[in-house]
Amino acid sequence: MRHQLHRYFHKRLNHLWVKPVGYDTGIKIYNCVAKEKVPLVVRNKDCSSWYTCGPTVYDSSHIGHASCYVKLDILQRLLRDYFKINLVTVMNITDIDDKIINKSIQTKTPISEITQHYEKEFWEDVESLDLMKPDLVLRVTEHIPMIEDFVLELLNKGAAFKDEDGSIVFNIKEYGKLQNVSKANTGPAYPNFTLWKASKDNETNWNIKYPNGRPGWHTECSALASSVFGSTLDFHAGGDDLRFPHHENEEAQCCAYFSKSQWVNYWVHTGHLMQKSTKMSKSLQNTMSIRTMLKSCDSNTFRMMCLMSHYRKNMEFTPEFVNSGEKHLENYRNFLTYCKSVIDGKLNICINGDVLTKLLINSKEEIHKALCDDFDTAYCVKVLNNLINVTYKMINASRENLNRDLQGMLSLINVTNFVKHTVSVFGFDLDQTSVVKEESKDFDQLINILTEFRQNIRLAGLEKKNENLLQLCDGVRNNLNRIGIIVKDHKDKSIWYK
Repeated sequence: MRHQLHRYFHKRLNHLWVKPVGYDTGIKIYNCVAKEKVPLVVRNKDCSSWYTCGPTVYDSSHIGHASCYVKLDILQRLLRDYFKINLVTVMNITDIDDKIINKSIQTKTPISEITQHYEKEFWEDVESLDLMKPDLVLRVTEHIPMIEDFVLELLNKGAAFKDEDGSIVFNIKEYGKLQNVSKANTGPAYPNFTLWKASKDNETNWNIKYPNGRPGWHTECSALASSVFGSTLDFHAGGDDLRFPHHENEEAQCCAYFSKSQWVNYWVHTGHLMQKSTKMSKSLQNTMSIRTMLKSCDSNTFRMMCLMSHYRKNMEFTPEFVNSGEKHLENYRNFLTYCKSVIDGKLNICINGDVLTKLLINSKEEIHKALCDDFDTAYCVKVLNNLINVTYKMINASRENLNRDLQGMLSLINVTNFVKHTVSVFGFDLDQTSVVKEESKDFDQLINILTEFRQNIRLAGLEKKNENLLQLCDGVRNNLNRIGIIVKDHKDKSIWYK
């Protein structure tokens, strides 16, 4: 009875989601089986399992793939760096598939040449997007015997049967755990799917036991993931388009293989990348390669866009949203640079340290609550923006320039450290993302001279209420801003930063 009370059951139709036993992270995460947010419990905080469905390497990856992998990268970083969960991550590479075979036939190019080319390109894209590489990468063609053993075990258990053409087909008995599926939409019975495809005349034989052929797409991930993590997997991730039928079929196979009701404890699905409210996909021919995108939108801007949209929600890729991502990043960089100028003594201020400290504490609490609420990074961005804007106002409202306010300075340092730490957890290094220019000390001295001269003209304009002089000063400031030099005016002093 105690054991039953300790476990959490959620029933949907004939399916149960069972709350795992282990370390409660304090996070509530959406569960597609339970159809609601549930407690996130990992079996072992020091070694938690995460499997991501990798690419089918027959073509270039597009930015729809990028949005999925960047969002998953953000979640992994949060679990590792913020919640201190040690994830062991695995990804497969599908290097044998119908699409690859068809491309090989159409282009008269060997399969290995196609897959090696596009896998190399994929890892280059991973690096350009600043994604963490998986701890373990499993290529399908390197593990064919192990996948075959998985299929034959299902056949021996009576969970599969041999089809007329020699293929092995999974015999579906229960379906619709991850997504509601009506039998009325699928015929008199749920659609069986192929575990092992028998070879055709124009295909490669893998010289294995029975029969000659290759694994079905759904079976690849099931066999590979279970070969590493066994009968229970903490996280299994991919885009929302994989939830059905791919992940549905994976769960069905592994539950049958291990004779249990639940294989994956938490399925993690990211929303689609959209253009004009239409999903981006190769079949619709509305895709953009990652390399093309990075020519006009750098990787950090794209990451910021993913951060600004909840991982489960669809994201519209528009020039306006790209611009918004750029502005957010620039605002963070400018804020940190500006605060550094203040801390370095270029501008003496007097601010209410108690008020700023209270704001910082509230911001920390709000961000923690948001991250514990299904990783709501979009709300975290709003909290950071509010913290930055209020801090800006406090600095600019200061009228004390005679002595440095050390208590206020300490509060300001705490704010800047928190902002830097928070964005670093999301995968940003603002010191590296700023535009690097080849500049010498002479350049800095030149800007110092120009800024000081401009400030003297500005003060003269203010004293004599000369609008023409003030407009000229505004023009110099605006022109400097266009080349990345930010000038801020403060009573009797102006400061600049890059």
